[in-house]
Amino acid sequence: MFRSRDMGRAVAVRRWTPAAVDCYKRGCNCTGCFYSEFFSGSSQKCQMKASVLELVRSIGTPNVEIPQYIEDGAAQILED
Repeated sequence: MFRSRDMGRAVAVRRWTPAAVDCYKRGCNCTGCFYSEFFSGSSQKCQMKASVLELVRSIGTPNVEIPQYIEDGAAQILED
């Protein structure tokens, strides 16, 4: 199934791959991702975010635990 996304490319999605789950867990933030280094010297752009968005739309979120980070200021408010 091919779908066009706002990213300008058509992506085919069928299932959650380990790379797609990792991207989803990171919130589709490319900082620290293996593929960001892979595409850094290329004119091509990573399409994983488009794939993740399409996977969420078509089959739902993966069954994974997403780490939640609380900043120090917020932690103090919660402790009071």
